[in-house]
Amino acid sequence: MLEMVIDSIRVSLMNYHRVVILRVKDSNRYLPIWIGPNEADAIAVRLQDVTVPRPLTHDLLGNVITSLGATVNKIVVSDLNNDTFYAKIVIQGNGSTMEIDSRPSDAIALAVRQGYYVLDPKGGRHVFETIGSAQAYIEQLKKTHKELEPVIRPVSPIFAEDSVLEKAGVEMDEETGKPIVATDGSAQPRPLRDEELRSLSAFSEFISTLDLDDLGEGKTKKPSPGK
Repeated sequence: MLEMVIDSIRVSLMNYHRVVILRVKDSNRYLPIWIGPNEADAIAVRLQDVTVPRPLTHDLLGNVITSLGATVNKIVVSDLNNDTFYAKIVIQGNGSTMEIDSRPSDAIALAVRQGYYVLDPKGGRHVFETIGSAQAYIEQLKKTHKELEPVIRPVSPIFAEDSVLEKAGVEMDEETGKPIVATDGSAQPRPLRDEELRSLSAFSEFISTLDLDDLGEGKTKKPSPGK
C-alpha cells in the first residue's frame, strides 16, 4: 500500500468526463480515476479553498463523523474490478477502527475536508482546516524561523493498494509526457503496448485525448460551469 497525493483534476477534451489523477508520493507514477462532475467539483472546491454558504454533502458527512467523536484516519483505493474502482474510508472512534465501503471520489472528497497539519523540525504540529491556511502559516513561520523547513501533511492521507497500482498505475516520462512501464525483469522503461492500453479500457481514452504536457505540475483544473 502506497501513499498518494492529488496531482490534479482534469476534463477529457473529447467528452468532458472528469478524471482525478492521484500520484504516488515522491514518484512519477500516476493513477487516473474517472469520477462524476459533482464529485469533481466537491474535490476542487476544497482544494481551491472556495467558501460555500451552506455545507455540501461531503461537508455534512465530515461534520457527522466529527460530531460522533470519530475521525477519518485514512482512505484507501482498495480494488479495481471490471474497470470499476473501490475504496474504503477508515474511521477511528470510541476505541475502535471501522472500514466503510465507498466510491473513491466520495472518499477523496471527504479526505480533503479533514484538514492539514504543519509538522516542523522542532516537533510542532499545527492543524489547519484548509491547505491554504496551512501554507499561510508556513509563510508566516519562515519570517521568524528562516532555518525551518515545515512540511504540510493531510490529516487523512490517501493510499492505494499495490494491486490497484499494478493494474492501473501509469508511469509518465517527464520529458515526453507519454506513459511508460518498466520492462519485465529490467529497470529500463518502455512505451505501453497497444494491448496494455486496451486492457485499461477505462483510461485509454484519457491517455489518448488529454493534454498531459503539464502533468505533475500540481495544477487543479476546475470544470467549466455548465459542462
